[in-house]
Amino acid sequence: MMDTITRFKLAARNAVRNRRRSMATLASVVIGFVALSLFEGYFVSVYSSLEDEVIVGERLGHLTVGKPGLYDKGAQDPRRYAFTESELATATARLAAVPGVKLVSPRITLSGLVSNGDTSRIYIGEGMRAEDMFALRGEKYANQPGLLDPQRTQGAVFGRRLAESLGLKVGSDASLLGGTLDGMVNAVGVEMLEASATGSLGTDDKFILTSLETARRLMAYDGAERIVLLLEDGTDLAATAAAVKTALAIDGIAVEVRDWRTLSAYYNQVKSLFDMMYLFISVVVAIVVLASVFNTMGMTITERTREIGTLRALGMQVRTLDSLFVLEGMLIVAVGCGLGIAITVVAGFLINGAGITYTPPDAAAAVPLVVELVAANLGGSLFTLVVLAALASYLPARRASRRNITGALSHV
Repeated sequence: MMDTITRFKLAARNAVRNRRRSMATLASVVIGFVALSLFEGYFVSVYSSLEDEVIVGERLGHLTVGKPGLYDKGAQDPRRYAFTESELATATARLAAVPGVKLVSPRITLSGLVSNGDTSRIYIGEGMRAEDMFALRGEKYANQPGLLDPQRTQGAVFGRRLAESLGLKVGSDASLLGGTLDGMVNAVGVEMLEASATGSLGTDDKFILTSLETARRLMAYDGAERIVLLLEDGTDLAATAAAVKTALAIDGIAVEVRDWRTLSAYYNQVKSLFDMMYLFISVVVAIVVLASVFNTMGMTITERTREIGTLRALGMQVRTLDSLFVLEGMLIVAVGCGLGIAITVVAGFLINGAGITYTPPDAAAAVPLVVELVAANLGGSLFTLVVLAALASYLPARRASRRNITGALSHV
């Protein structure tokens, strides 16, 4: 019985018998693999950037804790669905003790009119502690613009286009008008610390970030609307959300916990779009590889019909013949994928070092084009294409190896 090593040797020899045909198949595999891998690397980079943008840029953290009904009815009765000062103190202590929780950050959502004394604009905003922003950004984004100053509690960060529309400069004063939790109109003065692009055209002309103290003065309230949690790397979101509910239930505080994916509609929409694009590209590449291998192996097997008949007449088993052709197709694709990996790594390095930028939809500034290659993804693509090659090789091999021996020997 033929051992595995011998089968591989024979398959390798057969693969180079018709070099031109094998090279054509190899080229199609390499091109398809490189295209698929580069697109996948780009998508991985986009997903990573989006995740950072949501968790850090939009300040959503990993989990958001609020009263049940906050997102459905909070606008109708904000006091009912907000944490009181005592509830906030209790919840903060409990949440800080939950395993995996790195930061507990109370927040207040703001909206109303902002005025420079002459003109007014609609604004939406948020109040948070300045020190929480440092913890949320970490070392990776510590030097990015848009930071609050813990020493200047009246300071606020304005969206760049909002500041431009009001003619505000760093150090300029402005007034925020809004409603308190009881529905009364209130106003507070703020000093513009910085005009910083939010990254989105939809918010850059209306966003304001203030200190938690300023937000509380405007809302005439010492509690918080919700609590944002930043978790340690690798912490399970679902398990931590359950632990949060259990911890607060001890003090009779019922809460609803949502993760950042649930709260960010933009992330979900973009990811769904890119997932569909990647699926389409993957299917196209798979079809190209299948067709190339099927065509090559079909022609190869047709040319070797008499050889197949001779081997069958000498007693070679059908499954042994099948395995030789399957291994031949798999070897061609495996070599193509190996070359594709090498080319992909070089191409990715060149693309990342080229400094190419582009402006995504709804973005306020250009971003670099980055291809983030992941070894597991490259290995997964290789495995998938090799399996498809085995399938494409088996079908014509099975048909030929089961032909009548006499008919195979007389084939012209």
